[in-house]
Amino acid sequence: MRGRGAEGQRGREGREGQWASGPVRRRTAGLAAILLLAGTAGARAQDTTNIQTIRPEAKADTTHRPVLPTDVLNEVLRSWNDSTTTRIAGSFFLPSGSRINGSVAVYYGPLHVAGELIGRVTVINGSLIIDPTGLVRGEVLVVGGHVTVRPGGRLEGGPHRSFSTAADLVRTPTGTLVVRPPPRTLAEIATAQASFHAGHFAVAGSVETGRAYNRVEGLPIAFGPSVVREGLQNLDGRLDIRGIVWTAPDRTDRRADFGYTGRLQFRFGTARRLTVRAQAYRVINPTEEQPLSAMEAGLSSFLFQRDYRDYVQTEGVSEYVGYNFGHGLTLNTSLRRDLEKSVAADDPISVFRNEAWRPNPLADDGHYFSWRIGLDFDTRNDPESPASGWLVRGWWEKSHSDDAAPITLPPEVRDPIPQGHYAFSEFRLDLRRYARFNPSVRSSARLLAAGWLSGDPLPVQRRLSLGGPDILPGYPFRSQQCAPPSLTDPALPALCDRMIALQLEVRTRTRVGLPIPSSDPYLTGLQRLFAIREPDIIVFSDAGKAWITGEGPGRVPNNKIPVLREWEYDIGFGIDAGGLGIYLTQPLNHGLPLRFTVRLQRRF
Repeated sequence: MRGRGAEGQRGREGREGQWASGPVRRRTAGLAAILLLAGTAGARAQDTTNIQTIRPEAKADTTHRPVLPTDVLNEVLRSWNDSTTTRIAGSFFLPSGSRINGSVAVYYGPLHVAGELIGRVTVINGSLIIDPTGLVRGEVLVVGGHVTVRPGGRLEGGPHRSFSTAADLVRTPTGTLVVRPPPRTLAEIATAQASFHAGHFAVAGSVETGRAYNRVEGLPIAFGPSVVREGLQNLDGRLDIRGIVWTAPDRTDRRADFGYTGRLQFRFGTARRLTVRAQAYRVINPTEEQPLSAMEAGLSSFLFQRDYRDYVQTEGVSEYVGYNFGHGLTLNTSLRRDLEKSVAADDPISVFRNEAWRPNPLADDGHYFSWRIGLDFDTRNDPESPASGWLVRGWWEKSHSDDAAPITLPPEVRDPIPQGHYAFSEFRLDLRRYARFNPSVRSSARLLAAGWLSGDPLPVQRRLSLGGPDILPGYPFRSQQCAPPSLTDPALPALCDRMIALQLEVRTRTRVGLPIPSSDPYLTGLQRLFAIREPDIIVFSDAGKAWITGEGPGRVPNNKIPVLREWEYDIGFGIDAGGLGIYLTQPLNHGLPLRFTVRLQRRF
């Protein structure tokens, strides 16, 4: 460390924070200043009427744990992990007459400056205090604390920013900071990992489940190394290689003997805004992005022999470029060339049922070349339990194939497609809005739309459906699949080429004492496994319709959506305790009975 006479001493970490843009200062007087002084360890008695404090005025939100904005958290990590930064762990006091030039970062402890500090200053989970003889000149970022400038002290340059929310970070054995890993979920419980560092490279080897037990693969087991290049100022790189073993044997010889993925990714710039990625793979992919998460679908298959997904084998390569513009906005584009093949359902075990599995539908086999343009806009205050903000995810994709072999479908679903050139485009839009009425009552709304846009009709593996425990939980699985009465296929394929759904819910936080305090390690472990927290009471409603577009009987013209009286509706009530949700839903069409649903994550 540069400078003379500098001495570090342990102290308490800062507990209050603030926001300021540029050299904004506030005056606190009388009792408030005296209390602030009394709460600062090691402060000398002095006239407190001119103490200048940068402090936020945001109201406390009791509905969730505050989370730093993603761009601020990334900036904190870059500052500390920069090899040119002087890192200080714990509280630090720079005495009068001492001087430090260059970037300084302090982790968990106040930075008390009575001397001169020239350069970028980052204080992580602590406060910056400038004494009457102190000078700080340069950019200042404080998280989990506040900035106090005492009479005579100087804070120059800028910008000067402060956030009261602490950064949830941990130190690695090499001294760098990383985001604290979340508690292990059910999906990660069967994962084994070992890691080590070699110079600037972090290497981790893992053996893990594919997290989606299903009737085609059984339990997929993925294994292999991940290598991360650390310490570069304007670049980081990551290489992930996985082999995949499918535990369910293939009795048809249509599926490959094993799968694999290989991904090489680089992120460029000091803010890591530009991402470039290349990937090669041979995997079993679900054909729809809904219903249910991969973990929920896997547990449903393993326990109850109910697989809510269909699958296709995909082998190919892809290239991806994305740019993060900040403020939650990312634009991306990708190219893929895939061989998509039908795979048959096998007979893996199930715990509580032992019947024949639902067959896996055939796909339109062939090589598909696809170009996608995507957008992500995320201003949610908390990705896990949002109470405010927007989430918009959408993409447009154009695909073509010169060797596709479309299967024969009833003319009500799709006209025959000749061999040769096959081209189409499709889209998907998922728009969500989260709002808070008061610290306990929140609302959420979602619009989901997807399907065909232009060209030839969609292949079977790109088609859609509605009904089941996710989008329309009041209705049976694939109650809207667009199959004509003449088609009796036990595979229940999704045959619609467009869908639209609306979801609305209002939730209020209860105070019933969850998780239950207990010295029993089994009960405590079970509550942590399911991420149990104080439950929300939820009232919700859903509406949706899936259809075949075009001209002819039973179809909806391309430039229209079905009239509202043709949609299906439901209303319901539920309790969401974090990793466990219980819901009762009443469908409003067709005189169907009340349905009971258990979820292991938020509805949306």
